[in-house]
Amino acid sequence: MSLKTKLGNLIRLTSNSTNSESSLASPVLKTPYILSIDIGTSSIRAYLFSKTFQTISSSQVEQTVHSPDTHAYEYEPEEFWSKFVGVIKETIDGARPLTVDDVTCLGISTLRNSVILWDRQTGQTYSNIILWNDTRSSAQALSTNSSLTWKTIRHVAKFIHPIVQTARLATLSNLEFRTQMIAFKLLWLFEQKPYLIDYANNNRLLFGCIETWILWKLTNGQQHLTDVSCASSTGLYDPFQSQWSTLLCRNLGISMKLLPKIKPTFGYFGQCHKDLFGAEIPITAIIGDVQASMFGQCISLPGQCLFTLGTGAFVNILTGKVSACTDGIYPLVAHSDLSNPNENIHFLHAYHSTCANILNWARQAELFHDYSELNEISLDEKSSSVFFLPAFDGHANDPHCGSGFIGINISTSRQDLLRAVLESIAFIVSELYLSIRADFDRYRGEKNFKSLRTAGKISTCDFICQTIANLVQIPIQRCYAFDYASGIGAAFLAAYGARLIEDYEEFEKIITVETIFQPKKSNVTEENFHNWKRMIPRFMKWYKDDEHL
Repeated sequence: MSLKTKLGNLIRLTSNSTNSESSLASPVLKTPYILSIDIGTSSIRAYLFSKTFQTISSSQVEQTVHSPDTHAYEYEPEEFWSKFVGVIKETIDGARPLTVDDVTCLGISTLRNSVILWDRQTGQTYSNIILWNDTRSSAQALSTNSSLTWKTIRHVAKFIHPIVQTARLATLSNLEFRTQMIAFKLLWLFEQKPYLIDYANNNRLLFGCIETWILWKLTNGQQHLTDVSCASSTGLYDPFQSQWSTLLCRNLGISMKLLPKIKPTFGYFGQCHKDLFGAEIPITAIIGDVQASMFGQCISLPGQCLFTLGTGAFVNILTGKVSACTDGIYPLVAHSDLSNPNENIHFLHAYHSTCANILNWARQAELFHDYSELNEISLDEKSSSVFFLPAFDGHANDPHCGSGFIGINISTSRQDLLRAVLESIAFIVSELYLSIRADFDRYRGEKNFKSLRTAGKISTCDFICQTIANLVQIPIQRCYAFDYASGIGAAFLAAYGARLIEDYEEFEKIITVETIFQPKKSNVTEENFHNWKRMIPRFMKWYKDDEHL
């Protein structure tokens, strides 16, 4: 992606537009204000920004996550929808004397891989929203990975790749499906409710991730769409063709009639029904939350890396054009190219499902009382005798991994336990980074790595940031808007999609570096990291093995 992208490049996006889309291109005469929604696992946040991305108003509402079973995480649809609409109204009301008529466009940043099924005609939902960190479909993913079909595909790809060296064959030779992919959540839902298969065959059923359902609701059933960033992590997307994969859908038995149309991350997605907010607000950007964070922190060039520390921990390195992936996951889309919306910018991705929820648990356990206390932890290196593994939803692809402390003795204090919890987050992130950094160096070369930034609420903890910097031996930058990176990233893309902005360089000037964590060579920290990794096998397959005692 070029650093300077001009407004005229968007002509390609709207060249085949409808009349309603064309009307969006008319010059905006009033002062523009940009509404942005950031849907996270723990909360929904809404922002109203000026054209210069100053926050005019904002509000937040906590999500209610239902857990009806072990490793089950869901939203109740109507409860979620009520909160979603409510937080938007509260943000608009908080901007007085501005009104909804002053809102020029809406951008949506959303958690990915959270699936729901609903009726095409009536809108009735046939499931709760199954969240990305729900692992009840692990058996479906395991069965597919071990099937003769996919064993054959991987084997043939490995055989042919030395002769025909393409990124597609390299990726297929390592392809491994994960339970987080919505494809397997869908298969699980079909097993739980077999009648839904008939509904799907009779074209009665609609399917989508959370952004698709929200868009359908916002437009009063007029739009069944997703964007390339959300589609790319579903397990049903072909990144080399930028479309739904016929091969994957047929093999998994998923009708392509269920799937929403895929669009670029910015452009016209429809408009909010007037009855919702009192005006027909154009929706001009949809993007995954991790990808929005990257954009909101100006991760725009291949080799730039972002740690996003929210409910989960996510490590992402921008690669630019699609490349092979060796970790078993198809290459993911960061966003559409600003200069050419029909082309995608890709990234390498690794994650752990627990991060902020670790600290929420620690606070409930009274290891600390207020988040401000976390920055009272000394940054000085200290040899650890107690370690913590936060495997609340599994660890390293082992859903049966146990959680716990090890090394506690009679002198262990509350501060020791808290420090072990914070170290565990830093160790997990460092481990994730080192794994995908090796992939990046393999395909792009070590010298092409450029910089590392951090975002998300947990990035406020200096101890975690400094420990990571010491382990990876790279300076970590914490920038303006790091704690609402997804919100401001979605806002920029919405403004760009609505043709309010023509130059990315102006946005880059806003996202200034506020803090730099310079790495320190610490043998003590490295030893702590080494010992932490040594203890992990003691917790692996904990519950599974107990069943056979």
